[in-house]
Amino acid sequence: MIRRIKNLQGNSINGELTAMLLSQVITDNPSLTDFWALERCVSAAARMIPSEANAPLTCDVEPEFRCTPRKWDLILSAAHDRGLRARFA
Repeated sequence: MIRRIKNLQGNSINGELTAMLLSQVITDNPSLTDFWALERCVSAAARMIPSEANAPLTCDVEPEFRCTPRKWDLILSAAHDRGLRARFA
């Protein structure tokens, strides 16, 4: 669920985890049926990031669900942040 951003040579930047791509979360969960299920998946994916890594959510695609709210990026960013905080609970 977490992808490394690659430079032109195909290597990850400094060998470190640099971003969690929304497109990868969607691809990894083909059974998603609505936006709110995607929100839960984003939060769950953030909880699986190692505690020493800092991988912000990169919204590289727009969710194409009928029920996607206007401020979808803020909602998914908040879900990602909740997931990151839950790692330490």
